[in-house]
Amino acid sequence: MAMMAKHQAVKKIFDEISTKYDLIDTIISLGLDQHWRKVLVKHLDLSDDLRCLDCGAGSGKVTEMIYFQCHGCEVTALDITDSMFNSELKKYVRFVVSPAERLPFEDSSFDRVSSAFLTRNLADIDRYFSEVYRVLKRGGIFVNMDIYNPTRPVISELFGIYFYRFVPFLGNKATGSKNYTYLANTVRYFHRPEVITQKLVEKGFSVQSIDLFFGAVYLHVATK
Repeated sequence: MAMMAKHQAVKKIFDEISTKYDLIDTIISLGLDQHWRKVLVKHLDLSDDLRCLDCGAGSGKVTEMIYFQCHGCEVTALDITDSMFNSELKKYVRFVVSPAERLPFEDSSFDRVSSAFLTRNLADIDRYFSEVYRVLKRGGIFVNMDIYNPTRPVISELFGIYFYRFVPFLGNKATGSKNYTYLANTVRYFHRPEVITQKLVEKGFSVQSIDLFFGAVYLHVATK
């Protein structure tokens, strides 16, 4: 019941901010969000004719990059809501509405799995990682990206002022809601990057963590 309540709450938040999420995301990331997504896709090590799954696809920015870079690939996007996803992309990729903790796919279904800015919104991150491991083929690659609290003294202080004061103010004002206070707090109370590494290792992955922005944005590249 707690997981279902979390899913409903997250779905409601993203439904409410869906029309402005991408614009605000670009503003608060100082325009770097698309560059980070490109780095994520690069580490998927794409080649022709793969089966790829993008979890927590949102508007489909990562999904679109995968589709256009992976020739002949079968691309599936998954999200808890369909209110954000680019309807034009549905002509080219399969779109599935489902919580990421319950992937509705058979074992060893995909060669690549990705997720960007998803994990801190999950009700059960361990279950999600178990599900990703289950649906990946042997030798498959999972790349996860998210935002974290940086620990370097000056960076941490500047990040705190920006992300926990300015970002909620801007986002809430732009959307007429308090949803960006929630989104900021998902970072405040999220795991450290090294904890994510350990969780992935415990599931059976070989893991490389990559700092993309002064300890505030990390990639975890996990191979089954």
